[in-house]
Amino acid sequence: MGLMWFCVGFIVGISVLVAKELYARFEIDWRGWAGLAVGEAMVLLCIAWSVAAMAEGEPRAASMGLIVFGAPGVAVLALTTRLFVLTAGRPSET
Repeated sequence: MGLMWFCVGFIVGISVLVAKELYARFEIDWRGWAGLAVGEAMVLLCIAWSVAAMAEGEPRAASMGLIVFGAPGVAVLALTTRLFVLTAGRPSET
């Protein structure tokens, strides 16, 4: 279980660095940031749920966690990136 929380923390740290880079490169509105946060939270919940369920010996619960939380999380991240991040303008140079 300790390794799982280390990996989740590592993913959160990488996500913060990516968000900082996105903030520097693009002008993203609140809908884009909300979509990225919700998508990331769903993917992290999927990872934690699935690893915890497998550790408890419940492979069916782990696979349902992947389907219920993972697939929508990836879909939200993909749609948010396509609709709000890639179409966002560059920040103005002042």
